[in-house]
Amino acid sequence: MSKENPQNNDFIKSKKCANWQYICELTLFVLTLIQLFNPSKFLLVIASIILIVEYILSYCAGHFFDTGHRIREMGLIDNSFGEKRIPTYNSENYYNNGTVTVKEIKLLANIHENALFTSRIVGEMIPLRFLLLVFIILLTIVKIFISGLDNYASILLSFIVSSSFLDRVIRLYSLRKSSQEVYDKANEICNIYGKTSPELSALLLPKIVEILLIYENAVFDTKIVLSEKIFHKLNSSLSKEWLNIKNNYSIYSEQKEVEK
Repeated sequence: MSKENPQNNDFIKSKKCANWQYICELTLFVLTLIQLFNPSKFLLVIASIILIVEYILSYCAGHFFDTGHRIREMGLIDNSFGEKRIPTYNSENYYNNGTVTVKEIKLLANIHENALFTSRIVGEMIPLRFLLLVFIILLTIVKIFISGLDNYASILLSFIVSSSFLDRVIRLYSLRKSSQEVYDKANEICNIYGKTSPELSALLLPKIVEILLIYENAVFDTKIVLSEKIFHKLNSSLSKEWLNIKNNYSIYSEQKEVEK
């Protein structure tokens, strides 16, 4: 997959907002630890301001993600069906499916490739986030044992921060599960095509639309911006793996029009 695409600018903005949101959450957690040993109303005021900033950053991250997601969807449809709604963008450089000429099959190939990349990259993103979540939860439990349940404001802030980290990990697991499901279903479609007659191939179109909806809804609902570092690390190997997958399925090489 190409690293340059029109949705990248909005996804970068979304990622920056999410990173600052992440910093705010860590700062809040540090403040709750300080509050444990040095109770102060001033710290609670600062924490309240940070909470407001964190909410604004969350909104901005979602806004930029939705904009980038819409552009990415347009690029997917343009590439699959030979459209040009983004006039300055050559989507052929983003996907590795230029040899597939049948429109419906090219859509399947693009979804198939997206699901492969997403499931693998998210899988690499999960361990660090999960370990951080466990660390935050353990510190919260220790904090409660030390301070008891008397400092309600500090405990509430700790739970807010912990729930934010938990939500992020849950969304990562959800996206990995959904993208893996789409990848598996795409493999099934390719396998069915190789065993059916051309007359039965028309039945594949609803299945292609189904996995398109599953994938796009999962990406939109979780609003996870994939790690650029992990993408750069895996891009070459995943691209080679995708080419091998594509070469092993007749649906991508026979170029038969799906009957309507």
